[in-house]
Amino acid sequence: MPTKTYDSPLRRRQQAATRDAILEATGLLVEAEGLDALSYAAIAAKAGVQERTVYRHFPTKGELLEAFWRWVNGQAGIAGFPTSEAELLRLPPEVYARFDERAGMMAALVFSEAGRKFRLRVNAERQDAYRDILAARTEGLPPEAANRLRAIVQLLYSATAWATLRDHWGLDGRASGETVSWAIRCLLDATARGDLPISPPSATDISGK
Repeated sequence: MPTKTYDSPLRRRQQAATRDAILEATGLLVEAEGLDALSYAAIAAKAGVQERTVYRHFPTKGELLEAFWRWVNGQAGIAGFPTSEAELLRLPPEVYARFDERAGMMAALVFSEAGRKFRLRVNAERQDAYRDILAARTEGLPPEAANRLRAIVQLLYSATAWATLRDHWGLDGRASGETVSWAIRCLLDATARGDLPISPPSATDISGK
């Protein structure tokens, strides 16, 4: 006879609560020790569960990090990549203010090698999102200019920009988000006027000689 598996709404809620506890513990450890130092044993101890429980929910570290990244986005109120210009201009102050609430964890994600590798894993999806958002703005632009516009807009709305404005200029999340929204709007307005440079400035242009 096939083995029956017991399932119920209560059991599913318990499993979801355990999963959330593991991800919360991961976040606390990342804040304290950095992403690269994570271990299943440390996560289990912090979450108050056995190590095999962590493995049962996340059999590989890659699966753990992917779930953790999505959990972090949820903590910041990010459901996914922006889907419109309106979202792109509205979200930075809200999202960056939430980054401030978990500043240690966000900084660890920005500056760790493991965080960098994970961000690169979703890079194709990110690029597609910005191609869609900026499709009308880039229509008719030379490919190089269109690509540079997408790249600089994506850089502005990123955890890297939040960390730079916070650490180098002392801006809190809301102020840095408002500044980023303003900068993106300026870029989009300049593009509409035809002011976006078609090619990078030459060394002569920069030096003035």
